[in-house]
Amino acid sequence: MAKFKIQKGLSDADMMKGFVETETFETAVLKDDAKAGNKAVTKISHQKTEDDFYQEFLTERIKTEIGKLLLAIKMDYFKEDVKDFSIQVKRNGNNILLETAPKKVK
Repeated sequence: MAKFKIQKGLSDADMMKGFVETETFETAVLKDDAKAGNKAVTKISHQKTEDDFYQEFLTERIKTEIGKLLLAIKMDYFKEDVKDFSIQVKRNGNNILLETAPKKVK
C-alpha cells in the first residue's frame, strides 16, 4: 500500500479542489429539502408585523428631521445639566405633538 502525504496549511477550498461529488438519492433529497426550506423562510420574512405597518408612514427624511430636533432638545437639556429626558407622543386633532420633560432623579 502506498503512503499518501497530506500537505499542511491548506484551506478547505484548496483541499476540495478538483473534487466532484456524484449525485446519489440522499444528496438529491437534501437539495430538494433545502429548496423547500428556503421558500418557507422567504415567505415568513416577507410577513409584516404591526410595527412595520406603522413605521411605513415615517420616511427617512421625516426620521432624520425628528432626530435632528430631538438632538437639539437633548443638547438644551444638557446645558441645563439634565442628563436624561422623556418623550411623550400626543395627538391634538390632526397634529402629532412630541412633548419632552426631564426625567425625575430617584
